[in-house]
Amino acid sequence: MSNQLPTGRSSLMFSTALAALFLAAPSLSASEAEQEESASKRGPETIASQFVFGSGKECPHEPYCLPALEEEYGLHFADFVVTDPGGPRTREALLNGNIQIGVLFTTNGYLATDRFVLLEDDRNAQPAENVIPVAHQSIGDAYPELGKVLNPLSAALTTPELTEMNRRFALDEVDAETIAREWLKEHGASAPAESASKKEGPTIVVGSGNFAESIILAEMYRQALDQAGYPTRHRQEIGNRATYLPLLESGEIDLFPEYTGSLGGWLNTLADTSGQPLSTLLPEHDLVGFEPAPAQDKNGFVVTAETAQRYDLEKISDLAKPAP
Repeated sequence: MSNQLPTGRSSLMFSTALAALFLAAPSLSASEAEQEESASKRGPETIASQFVFGSGKECPHEPYCLPALEEEYGLHFADFVVTDPGGPRTREALLNGNIQIGVLFTTNGYLATDRFVLLEDDRNAQPAENVIPVAHQSIGDAYPELGKVLNPLSAALTTPELTEMNRRFALDEVDAETIAREWLKEHGASAPAESASKKEGPTIVVGSGNFAESIILAEMYRQALDQAGYPTRHRQEIGNRATYLPLLESGEIDLFPEYTGSLGGWLNTLADTSGQPLSTLLPEHDLVGFEPAPAQDKNGFVVTAETAQRYDLEKISDLAKPAP
């Protein structure tokens, strides 16, 4: 057979046939092309690429939520659906199979049951998340001695105690006010309000987020301040950080339970900077932080026990393994 290309009429017939082949081939739509390009970037199918991820609406933009899994572990999921930040909607979505992985905080009482598996953060994507009371500067100026009440509370609060409080709320159905009152009594909080000297000044509005632990901590702060004679009010379940932080920065809320790592990451992102310590960032937002507690509560990436067994999952990096 000749190695020369067809010439003359043969060449024309070859070109025409080749063109017909291209014309006959189905063309990709724009969306199909985008999907193909996206798939090629993601590489081979992984376990993560088959999973639907669920959490609060801020998770895709929260530095230590989905971005941490993408940047530190290289994970990409089939889809993200809005549930709630570490709450009952996430838990139910995991159990009924609407999502395969979600965020439950590491002190969540349900992690003490055999229904869920907390995946090990084997690349340490999550920062230290010590509980810290954060106040607006104006209330700190009005009551410069607030630390005398709040700092001893932080010093006494441990991670196991925080987990047990969450367990009582979730599984024993004890209300946040009772849990806070009993914890304060156990740890020798100051005298009841009737015998404490009343403070003259503005009412301290203590806020809480839309999950049980935040409500319990806020109630602890409120009750301790009330027992020490401060006028207080608890504004409950305001929402996520994107909702409550502007209220705290404006002074509409005076005091809030926060977490050192995620708050620092959030404020650094807002400032378009990196690496500034929380103590430096807070004054720039008219905020003051008190002493952090030993207690920590981090984002926990959780699957059901059934899913963990089926895919042999123990740590977050296991999600990068090839899909079965």
